[in-house]
Amino acid sequence: MAYDLVVGKSSKVKDAPDIVGGIEFDELPQIARLLKRADISFLHRISNLFEDQAFSEDEIEQAFSSLLPLLLLDLQAGERQFLQKLISVLTYAKWKQSCLYCVAD
Repeated sequence: MAYDLVVGKSSKVKDAPDIVGGIEFDELPQIARLLKRADISFLHRISNLFEDQAFSEDEIEQAFSSLLPLLLLDLQAGERQFLQKLISVLTYAKWKQSCLYCVAD
């Protein structure tokens, strides 16, 4: 896995974050396709699989609000599947009222 998507108060093992998903290198084309459809900061940040990222609750809300309208577009199957994965991860973080961390493997 290129990126672990974890939710919690930090990405450190001692804080026991929940690993809720991941992004593989072969999913980079899906990120690029979605970025062509909408210039979304969240997608730009997660496209760099070599840098850890941290998203606050406010940033999660912004990402969620930006990604949801993409569900109405005529997406390719892979784009839709990847988008749904991201929305699921963001929904979990919102439900837990915690930050989201993207940890490079």
